[in-house]
Amino acid sequence: MECLLSTLNYQKHKWLICGDLRVVGLIIGLQDGYTKYSCFLSLWDNRADDQHYVKQKRLSRQGLKSGSQNFVSHSLVEPRKILLTPLHIKLGLMKNSVKVFDKEGGGLAFLHQKFQRKSVKKIKAGIFESPQIRELIKDTIFDNALNPAELFAWLFLKPVIANFLGNHRSALY
Repeated sequence: MECLLSTLNYQKHKWLICGDLRVVGLIIGLQDGYTKYSCFLSLWDNRADDQHYVKQKRLSRQGLKSGSQNFVSHSLVEPRKILLTPLHIKLGLMKNSVKVFDKEGGGLAFLHQKFQRKSVKKIKAGIFESPQIRELIKDTIFDNALNPAELFAWLFLKPVIANFLGNHRSALY
């Protein structure tokens, strides 16, 4: 990666970097593979299965010190120069909106019915893939299953996903 950035003359241009999270991890200097702290933004314990989909507050990384917390080399770019891809933003927005749904309401019940192969834990945590999100955007029955507050939030989220984070960009992008 260092050779590639050098060839591109990155130090001169200081571009913003947008890439897959694995590539971002290599650029930042994170250890590859199944590691304890795999996120370059926070100290999220990747191995604490009992905390996945439950723990909401995570400690931010204070520094990128080589040799500690799964950093194996120095960072090739500044973390503030890294942009997350639209896909990761879309998945994050969906996750956060589903997590606040009424746990006993019709919205979550509909999701359980529609995606029967997906675990209850993943649905409650808002873990969905892009094709599933596209299905929900087109599904008017899902809109009817939501309570008024959930529907209000969902109706604001749908155009953001469709026009700014999808495959076809809006003229307003």
